[in-house]
Amino acid sequence: MYYLIAYDIADPRRLQRVARTMERHALRCQKSVFLFRGDGAAVEALLDTLAPLLVPEEDVVQAWKLAQDQPAAGLLRGTPLNVHPAAVILDPAGRRFVAESPS
Repeated sequence: MYYLIAYDIADPRRLQRVARTMERHALRCQKSVFLFRGDGAAVEALLDTLAPLLVPEEDVVQAWKLAQDQPAAGLLRGTPLNVHPAAVILDPAGRRFVAESPS
């Protein structure tokens, strides 16, 4: 099951903490939008992990379950980030996405 998670964090320091936590658990699609794969309990656990990082009167994190028949790339216009890479390579220079496995 896939969830779309987005946040709006008022303070830059809290924003960085939330972003780092999200990057460990989900794939960033846009600056504050992530694709998360897991069941309902897993997304609840992630939101519970983020809750102590927030000031509820100023910040919000929201998750939406995507429909089962939703196309993998979603409905779009333009050039999106590849949210289903064959591999992700992490190195000091950053992330590199490999679109297809080598034959």
